[in-house]
Amino acid sequence: MTVRGSRLLAAVAVTGVLLAAPAATAAADTNQPQPIDRWKFAQASGSPLNSPDEGSAHAAAVLGNGASVSPEEPLLPAPGFLRLDGATGYAEAAAAPLHADRSFTLTAWANSSDPTRDMTVLSQGTGTTSSVALRWHYLGVDPYGGGPMGEWQATVADSDSPTAARTTVAHTSNISVLENWTHLALVYDADASRLTLYVDGQRENQSCEPDASDCTPHVSSAPSVRPFDAGAGLEFGRARTDGNWTEYFAGSLDDVWVHQGVLSEARIAQLADYNVESDTPN
Repeated sequence: MTVRGSRLLAAVAVTGVLLAAPAATAAADTNQPQPIDRWKFAQASGSPLNSPDEGSAHAAAVLGNGASVSPEEPLLPAPGFLRLDGATGYAEAAAAPLHADRSFTLTAWANSSDPTRDMTVLSQGTGTTSSVALRWHYLGVDPYGGGPMGEWQATVADSDSPTAARTTVAHTSNISVLENWTHLALVYDADASRLTLYVDGQRENQSCEPDASDCTPHVSSAPSVRPFDAGAGLEFGRARTDGNWTEYFAGSLDDVWVHQGVLSEARIAQLADYNVESDTPN
């Protein structure tokens, strides 16, 4: 039986952050969110096998290496989800409507069947490294309960290079993701140069006074580098590392949305409500 993922605390890790003013030639940015993609994974057909995009981009997700669409629906009102084997299975959008160097929001439901290693839910980039990644980071075995521990992370890179400056934000270690559906939302605000991660509709913003020795900060948002525009379609269930495909996701993904712009916290909370299926805007 699968259940919805538990609400998590948050931690933040920022590495190699080099903040600079956007280049004068950068494209004009708007924070008004425009829904451009939505994959419900209710069906798959054709050759190669693909699942339709209900968004304005109509960029079908092409299934590869044994990935499949299951007609069942254990969580959301609408049937269907993407099933990935964690070894070679993935899906890839047929077009690249997302510009990662502008404000954007990625949201998805994820259900891991083997959270004992690093895995990627969504990413963009087919060169040396992913410009954007929404991922699970394995931290080891829980010393109390014995289950796998880890954290959900959102990360961006400022160039397609192994030495790219990166920003990573994460929710505090969690041990309840095995066979649990979790809603994830990655938000990059280009105007504010900020990256935020929501888990089950929540971002965390627990700060501490400088002299508070008994307080641990939990913050899932941080100043961010500007991601490079990868010019590639969205990847489902894998990431690009040093020019290779890595971090194949083991489990299921569902109801993936792409917005160009910053989605409001209220809207993210709506998408994280598994009892309600949101309509796709025309």
